[in-house]
Amino acid sequence: MLNTQSEISKTFAISQFNEYYLPSVNRHTFEKLDSASLYNKKYQDAFKQEDTLHIIIGMDSGLLANYLMSQPQAKGSKYLFVELADVLSLLTIEIPEHLKDDMQIISANDFQEAITAHDNNLYIVKKQFKIHRSIAVEGNYLDAYCALNELVETSVDHEYFEQSIGFTQKIFIKAQFKNLGENQKPVSILKQAFRDKTCIVLGGGPSLDEHLEWIKQNNDDLVIIAASRVVGKLVKQEISVDIVVSVDPQTHSFDVNKEFMQLEHKSLLINSYHVVPQILGQWQGSSLYTGNHLPWLHERDNHNIRSIGPTVTNSAIEIATEMGFSQVLLCGVDFCHSQTGVTHAQGTYGASLGPNIGVMFEWVETNAGDMAETPIQLLHAITSLEEAISNTPDTQYINLSLDAAKVKGVNYLATDQIEIQPLTTSQRALLLPQKHRTTTSEKQRYLEDTLTEIESHLEKLTLLNAELKQAHSIIDKLEIAKTPERIAIQAEKLEKLEQRINEKYPDLANLIKFYGYYEFSHFFSTKKEQDWSQEDVNKHTRIYYSAFESIAQEIAQLIDDAIIRLHSRLEEEKPDCDISALCQQWHNDMQWGRAIIWQQQHPKAYEALSAEQKSLLKKSEEIYLEQFVVKEFIDDTDDAPVPFIENAFKKLQILLHNKHLLGISKIAQYTAPFIQTDPEVNRLHFLALSYQYMLENQPELALETLQKIPENDFQEAEHKLAIQLSLQLNNLPLALEHYAKINEYSDEYLPQYAHALNLSGDPQAALGVYLDYLDKYPQDIPVMLKLGIFLAQAGQIDGAISCFENVLMLDEHNQAALNYLGQLRP
Repeated sequence: MLNTQSEISKTFAISQFNEYYLPSVNRHTFEKLDSASLYNKKYQDAFKQEDTLHIIIGMDSGLLANYLMSQPQAKGSKYLFVELADVLSLLTIEIPEHLKDDMQIISANDFQEAITAHDNNLYIVKKQFKIHRSIAVEGNYLDAYCALNELVETSVDHEYFEQSIGFTQKIFIKAQFKNLGENQKPVSILKQAFRDKTCIVLGGGPSLDEHLEWIKQNNDDLVIIAASRVVGKLVKQEISVDIVVSVDPQTHSFDVNKEFMQLEHKSLLINSYHVVPQILGQWQGSSLYTGNHLPWLHERDNHNIRSIGPTVTNSAIEIATEMGFSQVLLCGVDFCHSQTGVTHAQGTYGASLGPNIGVMFEWVETNAGDMAETPIQLLHAITSLEEAISNTPDTQYINLSLDAAKVKGVNYLATDQIEIQPLTTSQRALLLPQKHRTTTSEKQRYLEDTLTEIESHLEKLTLLNAELKQAHSIIDKLEIAKTPERIAIQAEKLEKLEQRINEKYPDLANLIKFYGYYEFSHFFSTKKEQDWSQEDVNKHTRIYYSAFESIAQEIAQLIDDAIIRLHSRLEEEKPDCDISALCQQWHNDMQWGRAIIWQQQHPKAYEALSAEQKSLLKKSEEIYLEQFVVKEFIDDTDDAPVPFIENAFKKLQILLHNKHLLGISKIAQYTAPFIQTDPEVNRLHFLALSYQYMLENQPELALETLQKIPENDFQEAEHKLAIQLSLQLNNLPLALEHYAKINEYSDEYLPQYAHALNLSGDPQAALGVYLDYLDKYPQDIPVMLKLGIFLAQAGQIDGAISCFENVLMLDEHNQAALNYLGQLRP
């Protein structure tokens, strides 16, 4: 998978601390300090993190693996070393018996299989993994390690993205139960109400900044549907938003939307049924939901607009389509980075993060015909949008940005070509939040009906649990059955029980299997059915019903909590409610902002409260408002993240290894405005630009560009490139200058240096370098052969013969040495 032939030498060295290492892998790393001292400083705390899959790229010639095996392992953690196959073939590392369950050493070729294995995969889908890099990998001097680093990171990212969908859907169901009190009105009441009209969907992509003035000028005629995270920016531009869309169930979504939550809640909120409860439960205006308000089918949701993803803009476009707009404009819906590497519109959450030039992204074509980088999530978003709009021929989708990714079914059009049909008065009225407020009696009726519904399902769940206990009893008998007849009897009982469960409790059975997708997935096997033994059948049947039972218990707890929460919502509707109990429920749900909502709904009741009750409400309100105070971020983690610039250099080496001219040119372009800000950014820019010119077959310009990096900032990569370009341009003196300096990084360049010295007409110096190298690495056969040839060409026949004889002492069948000796001996 990874070609490392030219980079890894089989030659070992012994440090002054009596540690064996591969100089081609570790350079001079272990000459000044022993490995344990280096690792204690760098890794000791990082490896202590519990319940974590520690993925370690590279083993530092085996020293890092030996170090880790000598340390106490963190509770509940596993350690997975990934090493180059060429390096593994040179090492012999025995994992002690007591560590074999928790530690693996594998090659790059086996990595994908390793992270899909159940024991490791659980850590991946739960995002309980950390990637560590050996000193050699962090050094960024071997193309093979850059490629290995990319392979590991990309494989883990893709595996997490693919598998976590099945695991994280629990978050969606949990949020759905928590939002039951607020998901009172479906958005279906707006379906097909805006035929022949135009709306604009605004996302947080960089192109949003291009058209703000045009949007502002057409504010009255457009229906503006905006992702919640850009609303703050739009309000600052005096653009009024008709519909705000929010869908993310993750807790951090509230943090991302804090600016939006601080604004007056004048827009109509359309949220997915699974939006993070901290947004919906503290929203002071009107809201409509997409999808199903209950985690099973209900007649009121039969015609509702779907909740689709994977991004908020996908959902917003679906809403716009179902509302009947004939023309759906997109702005800030780029699905890719800008041509300067920017990922978000200015003034939005995320814009301050800047272009993450250290990450390997995918590539997509833009409307302008350029190529742009995009993360895997947005690649999936493009596919999802293409599928969603493929069946809507009556709707025209238009992206206003040339720099947005091309999407099948979405055309580009300049703003001066857009025609807008103004809304009618009745249509504009449909967008007013007050149009969708519910009365107290409507709320009470909804809450009581919902309580009745879920309490009924809780009773069914109790009955279902009794069936599942019976299943375990049957499996016990199945496991001890000895004859085929007895096995068949128990198997038939299980089959009838499964059929009964699916017929009597279809809603709950479907919910349990959806919610527990990951647990149920262990029931499946890669074995062909005909290869299953009875023991395999028994084992997987028990896994299936154990998952069924445990997930049923989790669902029961969610329903219990929802019942308590719905009773609390009913209590909120009473003027003479139990304030203390309400505040406690809001605290449990982290929805302290409901104290403000209660006061708005019951102004007279608030005045009649005791001082103690008012104090409780005030305290909840203060906690809510404290969340919006910007605090200084303090990173108290044990191990600081790898600076983005280090990853950027790794990415650059991978792109060079793959001769990816576009990717290299983008790094040069992204860094150009910032070369005065940091010496490392300056170095990255000119190194990338030099690589670009080299791949464009402009060696003179490449060398000239490389020399713009201050000489003191040169590292191994720069010296290596300077040598390559100098030799290509027949500038041997310059090559020798850089050879003299690059030898400080690794002895592997000494034989090349000796050859260059010989070419320059200094054979005596060349001989000295050869001898210095072989004095340190006397078993390096290829260099011993080169020295023999050098001596023969210099007329030192005896010395040459001695070299070839030394080779035969190391490898008695070496054909090259035998041939040369045949020529040299009389």
